[in-house]
Amino acid sequence: MENAEKYIARIKELEKQVSELKFELSESKALLESVTEKLSFYQFVADFTFGWELWFDSDKSIKYCSPSAFDLTGFTANQIISSGNIAELLVYQSDRVKFFDFLEQSLNQTLVNQSLEFRILTKTKQLRWCIMNVRGVYDKRGKYLGIRASIDDVTKLKKAMGQILEMETVRDLEDKTRQRLQTELNIKDRELVSFLLQLSRKNELLARIKNQLPVIGKTESGKNAKIISQIVESIESQDGNVDWPVVENEIEKLHPGFFLRLGTRHPTISLKDKRLCGYMRLGLTSKEIAGLLNMNPKSVEIARIRLRKKLKLAARTRLSNYLFQL
Repeated sequence: MENAEKYIARIKELEKQVSELKFELSESKALLESVTEKLSFYQFVADFTFGWELWFDSDKSIKYCSPSAFDLTGFTANQIISSGNIAELLVYQSDRVKFFDFLEQSLNQTLVNQSLEFRILTKTKQLRWCIMNVRGVYDKRGKYLGIRASIDDVTKLKKAMGQILEMETVRDLEDKTRQRLQTELNIKDRELVSFLLQLSRKNELLARIKNQLPVIGKTESGKNAKIISQIVESIESQDGNVDWPVVENEIEKLHPGFFLRLGTRHPTISLKDKRLCGYMRLGLTSKEIAGLLNMNPKSVEIARIRLRKKLKLAARTRLSNYLFQL
């Protein structure tokens, strides 16, 4: 009787333990399902990232490769993982050395710049530019687990940058050409002005000599007076006037359309006014213009005042500025 009671007590104890084990098993199963669900969710998130994700172990082996690798490379994630050497499988020959160095420094945690641009050859042998960013992976206790790498296709960006650089090169060439042409234009402008200044000074000098010789001739007699008279006649016979059509043609080369615009805006101005405008457009002073037109500077000043009225310029507008901007 006593033994029967012991067995019954033992059975009840075992039943209790079984019940507790069933409860623990149920809880463990629920926890496992929860963990499995979370792992499945994280796996789902990782697998459906837009970019190409990789996880390298410290021994350089690939622990994880996202399926999006196929979109960029043409190889499946399993093919990349099983290849054993991603560089030989994908990386362009000329970029393999820098890829190996980058990967090794990343795994050794000695890398300063955590980004690398490199080229790959896809399964269909298309060349694409990629950029890889890496960071170390650690567990909750701080144990080093390798590196996580994100790889993006930047081929379109590279092509766009190439086009931009090409456009900048063309623009720079155009700027240099424009500067060269402007320099040549300035040289020709100075050459024409220099020629006209020399002619102006020559005419001015001849005019001064012609005015002084008669005075000297009055004090002379006989042969000397006759010689002086001949010199004056010789000076007067010299044509000191500028060949205006030639000058006009040169101004037109330097400032295309100047006389056309002048004539269109002011159709009533005379040829004399046109010449005055041309000389002023070259930046000549009234004294210099006087030498070219065989006039005195005061007469040129008066001509400028009359020209202003013909052009109907506002009081605050300078005649020279108006002609420079025409």
